[in-house]
Amino acid sequence: MTAGGGARWVCGRLGKAHGLAGELYVDLAPGGLEYLAGGERFFVADEKGGEERPCAVRRAGGSDARPLVTLDLAASREEAIALQGLTLLASGGPLDALPHYRVGDLLGRPVRDGGSGAVLGEVSDVLSAPTHEILELRPPDGGAPVLVPLVEELVWEDGAGGLTVRAGLLEGQQRRPAGASGDADQDEGPGREDG
Repeated sequence: MTAGGGARWVCGRLGKAHGLAGELYVDLAPGGLEYLAGGERFFVADEKGGEERPCAVRRAGGSDARPLVTLDLAASREEAIALQGLTLLASGGPLDALPHYRVGDLLGRPVRDGGSGAVLGEVSDVLSAPTHEILELRPPDGGAPVLVPLVEELVWEDGAGGLTVRAGLLEGQQRRPAGASGDADQDEGPGREDG
């Protein structure tokens, strides 16, 4: 449960302590630097979704690759070490205008094609990637999962509890069973003998 209004955006995981004054490195999540820069309110929580604790980012520095933060929760190295492993969350300001989904809210949702309305499957997992999250869809026929980038240009809510994928995005996509290494009926290519 979130304390206070607004969606929470994951900046990253609080990493190693730096120096003696309570600074911590942030192991960035996808989009984490943007959320750190745009947030007005900040919170820390454990990875298991425990109670969020509000905090203030007193200083953000370091580099884009290895940002450092000083939180009002840590004035010493020992206090910073106690925060290691917690997730830093941001909300407020321009972040409130961004579309937001919680992983638990997406799991099990039906997904349809935006053109035909055909059921493509249901969300079985949400994977993290460097630029955005990726939906893993379990097709109704039980075939291999299909991956769809979770970006608003391609996926949106349908107003009935499901998600819609841009028309034709997955049209003609061939799925392979998990562990398949290639097609048996491929043409002979360079380096292959006729047998």
